Amino acid sequence: MYEGDRVRLFFDEKDSNIISRINIEGDSVKIKGLYKGILDTQNLLDNTVLLKDVEVFQNGSWNELKSILHIDYTREAPIYYSGQRISANNLKYYNGKTVYIAVKDFFGKDIAEHMVVKSLYESTFSEKIEEVNWYASRFELKNKRNIDFSEGTIFVKNNRLVDGYALTPSQDAFIVADGRGAKALANVVYIYNQDLNNSNIGQYYLYCGKLDMVVENKVVITDFFLQNQNEWESFDDEKELYFDNDTFILDLEEMEKITHEKFITRNYAVDEDSSSARRHGLRSWYAYAYTDGDRIVAIALKKNMDSLLRQRVTTGTIQGLEDDAMVGKTVILSDARDWSSRNEKWMEKGLPVRMRVEKSLLIKDDKMISWDELKPGDNVYCIRDDFEGIFLLVK
Repeated sequence: MYEGDRVRLFFDEKDSNIISRINIEGDSVKIKGLYKGILDTQNLLDNTVLLKDVEVFQNGSWNELKSILHIDYTREAPIYYSGQRISANNLKYYNGKTVYIAVKDFFGKDIAEHMVVKSLYESTFSEKIEEVNWYASRFELKNKRNIDFSEGTIFVKNNRLVDGYALTPSQDAFIVADGRGAKALANVVYIYNQDLNNSNIGQYYLYCGKLDMVVENKVVITDFFLQNQNEWESFDDEKELYFDNDTFILDLEEMEKITHEKFITRNYAVDEDSSSARRHGLRSWYAYAYTDGDRIVAIALKKNMDSLLRQRVTTGTIQGLEDDAMVGKTVILSDARDWSSRNEKWMEKGLPVRMRVEKSLLIKDDKMISWDELKPGDNVYCIRDDFEGIFLLVK
């Protein structure tokens, strides 16, 4: 569940405040993109706007898209100018103005979900939000610049339209401001921040550690690491995790899915101090485990520990998939961003990122998937060692 998801709540009793069931609309609230263009009202049609010199927000900046583009809109789609809502009938008075449009895909057609008309001069910032003042409808950036926001501001997080309450201090964002001098109103706030979980109620974790014990339905890892706020956090301790018949177990050395019986009976976890282990040169393996609470959804096994210091968290949108004869199965990400521990912020890549996923844990809808189940447009959260993908989660 994401901020911005449309939900239907069910209650067993009329006056109850306990939700019995939640239905989520899913991808229907995701936006296809953010467009910017010059409004041409000379050719205005019913429920359609025509834009010239259209640009799309991609890879951290505005990029040329088309010279002319028609976009449909519904009468319910909000249109704002200088923080005030305007009628679609009055669009004809804004000919030649720059507009920003959040667009979703509807059976292959672009549909405007939210539109803002620029009133003065555009300024852009890619900065960390330091403070949010709800009473004044204003936030302060790390560079000490204050920017107002309104109901007309387009807020985007996790590729979804959200409201201003999604703003929190310490978020990294791309802001398109409209104004003159020190006075500025945000027309667009694109929030970069993502995590393994979609919200603060999430219970999904990614562990990396040495296998200490594998018995029926239980795994113990030692000296383990846990992904926490996009960084590996180390624990000099043991962690018990549990698996079942639906857990996906992958041997990365043989590149095969193994059964529970093989997981238990093969020497993935051994007593390294025993005479048998020393005689046969056996050592315990290492594992990446993606879990729902303490239940293992998928686990990848390998003989040697990776250098976690070299790994980085990258988010982005799948632009393409390639099965390269030289390097194997790869994904290409647009709108890619790396988490920088040194700068404590998300850093735009500026160019698409290519990543091999031959030996990656690929997760979608709480289960392991194959490479050919990925598709362009998927929003993903990844852990990679440069070109080598370790973990990929479809959000």
